[in-house]
Formats: sequence, structure tokens, C-alpha cells
Amino acid sequence: MEFKTGIMPDEQTFGDLFFMGLKRERMVFDREKQQRTDQLDSRIYNLASSTQMEQIEVTLPEYIDLKEIDFNKQVKLKNPIIRARAQANGNFANVIWTVEAEDIIEVGSSNGVKKNETNKEPVGTGAPGQDKK
Repeated sequence: MEFKTGIMPDEQTFGDLFFMGLKRERMVFDREKQQRTDQLDSRIYNLASSTQMEQIEVTLPEYIDLKEIDFNKQVKLKNPIIRARAQANGNFANVIWTVEAEDIIEVGSSNGVKKNETNKEPVGTGAPGQDKK
């Protein structure tokens, strides 16, 4: 059996997820120079899963801003995907499961806009630079 595009999890895969914090930042590795660069490749976060009964590592792409979510806040994953890779161990191999997502979103928020946040511009002022006649 081959899962070339990974395994798409449903709601029962992780259960409730709780934010544990940033684990590490992964930097781009320059294979020609055989050294790590200062260019960010991705960030890896720890989340607690109620169904898996352990912490899981979730990788977010570099273009997503650093997540500043309070510890133990309930979160959800945007478009998660599960991938497997093999890691050689002598004559054997271990399967390493990785979880990648587009974003981590706090439950109860609407993509970063808080419920109590008000519009700073007064109603009916119009576009800037337009004079009322």
C-alpha cells in the first residue's frame, strides 16, 4: 500500500488539541557547503492530543508568523496532513510519523481576529483623502 500524498486526518484522529509551545525552528541546510544557513525552513510546535494520549509535533511552513498562543489553550489545525518516513537503524528501519499543517488556529477565534476587538474607524467617515461637499 502506498500513501504518496500522505494520510488526511479526520476529527477523530487527534481529538481535542492543546497548545504546548514552540519546540524548535528548522533552518535550511546548504548541501553544497555542508552547513546550516540562517534561512528559516519551518517551525515545529508541540500539541497535546486527547485521542493520541501524548504530545504530537506539528510542522508549519516558514511563511506563517510565530504563534503566540497561551499554554494549554485549545487549538485546531488548518488542513493537516500525516506523512510517514523510514529511518534506518542498522538492519532495521523505524517509521517516523510527521504532521504538517497550514496553520494552528486557536479555538474560538476567527483566524486571529478577537471577538472583543472593535473597529477603530468611526462609522460613516468614508475613505481617507476624500472631502465631503
